[in-house]
Amino acid sequence: MKRIASIALPLALLLALLASTAIVASRVAPSSQVATLAREPVDLPDVRLTDQHRHEAALVSELAGNDLLVVTFNYTSCQSICGVGNAIMQELDRTVAPRVRRPVRLVSITINPAVDTPDMLAEAAREWAPSARWLWTTGAAGDIDKVLRQANARTADIELHELVFIVGDGMRKDFRRVPVNEATVSGIAAALDGYGS
Repeated sequence: MKRIASIALPLALLLALLASTAIVASRVAPSSQVATLAREPVDLPDVRLTDQHRHEAALVSELAGNDLLVVTFNYTSCQSICGVGNAIMQELDRTVAPRVRRPVRLVSITINPAVDTPDMLAEAAREWAPSARWLWTTGAAGDIDKVLRQANARTADIELHELVFIVGDGMRKDFRRVPVNEATVSGIAAALDGYGS
């Protein structure tokens, strides 16, 4: 019940946003192209992150390595959009990643590293039952700021931070920001399939 209550308002806000995005997008491009629009390149920095199991690794060279990568941002005390982002990551973890030809690493990076310790991340992650492929991470504030800047993620107001997904191929060092709309999961799945072929 707590989980439903914690994502009800953000989900309603996201659905309203997605409805307006879908209306605009349908006037601009066919629905089959909506998921591929505005996929801007992201130069991910190879910062060191610590996951919910207290394992430390570099984002690009170790966590992505030669695998496919999906990154999003959240924080443990979030009462706004994080529940929606976590639900999308959970869907990717349960249904999309297992069917992609290459291994997929899912990484949630906190935007509140001064507060979110590995123990707090582990507790928050339990609610979403992540597999071993989905890591909840923290790191030095300056390093996380570098990732946020490179992702062009707006987080000045932590409560109203932007929902961002980055998808890429560690082998090619090619990472792109995927638009958040009604086709986010299918858009990420298509991107992963494209990289995986």
